[in-house]
Amino acid sequence: MAVYVFANLKPKPEYRLNVEKALQALVSATRTEPGNISYDLLVSDTDSGFYLIESYRDEAAFEAHKLTEHYLGYREKTIDWLLEPTMVKVLYPLNANHQK
Repeated sequence: MAVYVFANLKPKPEYRLNVEKALQALVSATRTEPGNISYDLLVSDTDSGFYLIESYRDEAAFEAHKLTEHYLGYREKTIDWLLEPTMVKVLYPLNANHQK
């Protein structure tokens, strides 16, 4: 069953460009993962945050993503560049028989 992820990142103003570049590199690398279906980086016209909308083939693919070198490197590099911890929501299709 597919897994969907929504993440909201709020960079410190002085690091916004650094975060954007790091996210663009993360997007490129993640899109090559075998279990990734989509990985899109978006911005809002009402705030300076970034948004990721991700989808993975299944839970195992999502868990594998969190262990990749590019993901772990992104997290380590940007830890001091964000105003607050990244807000992440993991979502599952309503019509699936998924229970957490």
